[in-house]
Amino acid sequence: MKPIEGYDKLRGGYYTPKAIADYIADWAVRSVADNVLEPSCGDGVFVETVCNKLRNLGCPEAEINRQVLGIEIDPAEASKASVYSATVINEDFFTFYHSNNNLYDVVVGNPPFIRYQNFNEEFRKIAFENMQRHGFHPNRLTNIWLPFLILSCKTLKDNGRIGMVIPAELFQVDYAAEARNFLSDFFDSLTIITFKRLVFEDIQQEVVLLLGERQSVEKGIRVIELQDVSELNQKEYLSEVKELDHSQEKWIKYYLSNEELFLLRKLNQDSRITPTMELFEVNVGLVSGENDFFVIDRETVERFSLQDYVLPIVSKAEQVKGLLFTKANFNEGAKNGRRVYLFSPANKPFGELSKEEKAYIEHGEMKSFHKNYKCRIRKCWYVVPSSWCPDAFFIRQANLYSKIILNDANIPVTDTLHKIRFLNGVDRKAVTAAFINSYTLALSETIGRSYGGGVLTFEPGEVRKLRIPMIGAEQLDFDKMDIWQRNGETEKLLTYTDDVLLRQGLNLSEYEIDTLREIWCKLRNRRLNRKLNRKRVTG
Repeated sequence: MKPIEGYDKLRGGYYTPKAIADYIADWAVRSVADNVLEPSCGDGVFVETVCNKLRNLGCPEAEINRQVLGIEIDPAEASKASVYSATVINEDFFTFYHSNNNLYDVVVGNPPFIRYQNFNEEFRKIAFENMQRHGFHPNRLTNIWLPFLILSCKTLKDNGRIGMVIPAELFQVDYAAEARNFLSDFFDSLTIITFKRLVFEDIQQEVVLLLGERQSVEKGIRVIELQDVSELNQKEYLSEVKELDHSQEKWIKYYLSNEELFLLRKLNQDSRITPTMELFEVNVGLVSGENDFFVIDRETVERFSLQDYVLPIVSKAEQVKGLLFTKANFNEGAKNGRRVYLFSPANKPFGELSKEEKAYIEHGEMKSFHKNYKCRIRKCWYVVPSSWCPDAFFIRQANLYSKIILNDANIPVTDTLHKIRFLNGVDRKAVTAAFINSYTLALSETIGRSYGGGVLTFEPGEVRKLRIPMIGAEQLDFDKMDIWQRNGETEKLLTYTDDVLLRQGLNLSEYEIDTLREIWCKLRNRRLNRKLNRKRVTG
């Protein structure tokens, strides 16, 4: 059998550390009679450790061969795994699943991590059909690890256990929302072990250990955060068990204590706090198709004599400081060599353009910019579709926290930021100032998403889920807050807004306000620490 083209397990070259395989097998295998499935066994690290666990429990070799089954599509890897006592089948897991009726006491493993576009179409079709048969709706964002996880769960007996190494994307990506809901319903108990230091140092992907019990006296979910794999040897972990939320919400919230969760949920249902959708519209900024060509600096404008063929634009978050962007800020950026001009030729056939426009377009074609997907699907590849000019910008990729910046310069923005248009009658300065408070920042950490780099990222749909306490917002001193924000005086900002919006406006206690601040700091520091740990590892 030919392996999947582009086949590359998350460990493909990045083998699962033996300490993880040993820990999962020791937790999952409880009985000498357990039947165990490894759906993507690779070279056999899980197969070996499961066989050893059964052997230590007193299981005869012949029974181990009958009880432990490994599936592996790559023949070379399957051959390596077959040296252990288990039965190893060289086959695609999804094809195997489609024809298999057996159920297992235990499923363990580290499924492949392959994006949709690299997922062999033949096997993707089988995987998605199997998921759809169970009521799931996979899409073009679905990664191969997800059907592996879902279908592996479906092979468990009523009292079965699963232990898998899963991308931390499970916590936060939208394409895993159905999976989060399913796991909450399917298992009585879930334990998720995360690591502050990356398990696989050479790749960007953060992973977690997912341990699920279909039947358990202790019901709920707990998240255990360890420094690194070496701490798996600890016998006791201090972590609260939380009630499983049977929804598609992101699981980042489970890093919080029950008390913290209760406070957030109470405020999320508080009708006095305003959803952003009642304050403004949000959408992606202008999509050029190739910023290196369309978004240029003053030197490039002058070199190609494009003064009559450019528009001012905001192209990076670093160009918008504080809470207000003015024409003076734009002029300063232009003077300092920032790329703040958008090439905007006439919407005409090439032959009807000026010699300056033609020269610059030919310069772009020499670099093959016209072959980019967004460019080549246009009638005239060099004409960027127009877009409404925003009232404000929203930082879509934030370090400490995201924010709103008023667009006093009336300048468009690229898709490196989101654009905001306030609804009629909304006090723009009040909304911009009120956004920076401990509740909204805490909520944003549970709604946005972050990856290995530690940056908090928002899509427009996630911004629409945010909420802002607006009672008393008109009292906030916008100019004073703008100065504090530019100076990085975050503590001073939050002390000020929390007093006006949370204590006076919502009548929250000092303890509740401190708790909200702690929630924000805890979740923010966690994602930032991952960035710092990566720097230490990679240099």
